[in-house]
Amino acid sequence: MRRRAFLRAVGGAAAVATLPRRAVAEAGRPFRILMILWRGETGVEHGFRRQLAELGVAAACEIHDLGRDLRRLPAVLEEVRRIGPDLVYTWGTGITLGTVGRWNDADPVRHLTDLPVVFTMVSAPLETGLQPPPDVPPRPNLTGVSHIAPLRAQINAIRAYLPLERLGIVYNPQEENSVANVRSLRDEAAASGFRLLEAGVPAAADGLPDPAAIPRLVKDLAGRGAQVLYIGPDNFIGSNRDLLTEAGLGAGIPCFTATELEIREGEAMIGLVSRYEAVGRLAAVKAKRILIDRDPPSAVPIETLKRFSYIIRLPVALRLKLYPPLQLLDYAEVIR
Repeated sequence: MRRRAFLRAVGGAAAVATLPRRAVAEAGRPFRILMILWRGETGVEHGFRRQLAELGVAAACEIHDLGRDLRRLPAVLEEVRRIGPDLVYTWGTGITLGTVGRWNDADPVRHLTDLPVVFTMVSAPLETGLQPPPDVPPRPNLTGVSHIAPLRAQINAIRAYLPLERLGIVYNPQEENSVANVRSLRDEAAASGFRLLEAGVPAAADGLPDPAAIPRLVKDLAGRGAQVLYIGPDNFIGSNRDLLTEAGLGAGIPCFTATELEIREGEAMIGLVSRYEAVGRLAAVKAKRILIDRDPPSAVPIETLKRFSYIIRLPVALRLKLYPPLQLLDYAEVIR
């Protein structure tokens, strides 16, 4: 494996469905894009804006930040219906499911069914019901970008660094994307010959997952023989990544991440990730097709990036005395 030969993910082809045309921007007026975000702007949105500008798409992006609280989404959707933007941009599985519903359970009263929607940072659009199965026509108003490398590629990335027989995961059972990821990991464990050790985070008194439980769960996984802790597409774990990685370091267990932030700004040791900016840029290409080329969203395929970055955080490796194999240094990005 070399940088020029990074593992590729297959983007699904989509049949064309119809959607009532949205009026293009009036002369002299930029397109109005309403962005529904989980925790404020990220590198994804920066890439989206830059790519739109480079494509010559004049757009005004209006931010609606949920502040990590999905209970605020219905009020935002009411505002979206009142405004009638040219395009709606959603960040993450929870927001996107709340905005458009599942492919076989979309309710025009609760969900957006006529406005075009482009999603980003959705880890498993098919498994969570956003994307219909291949034998069903694509949704008329939805397209977007997934950011997670195929699980087999992730497991191979771990095994390129160190042996793997027991993989531990702490996850939020209240998140659809995280539950879907655990289901897929179970299947991959059976196919690739490792044991998956699971630890769902219990709810606190307020009904929300309890961050204070994370160190205890990591200690339990260590006692069960976990060799690596897996950080997948899980907003709760991402928000509490320092608790997880510090507990792992204390137990002598490295963390692997499938998302960029946990290794760029956290203490995961290795990762196979999509760059946030690249995710946003691909979403902007899809937005341009809808806004400028006037393609219906159903004709714009839901895709995953074709290239992923293998990243090693060297200070963590040195702290754990898990030095990277020399051959990895031919293509990995090393954070020093």
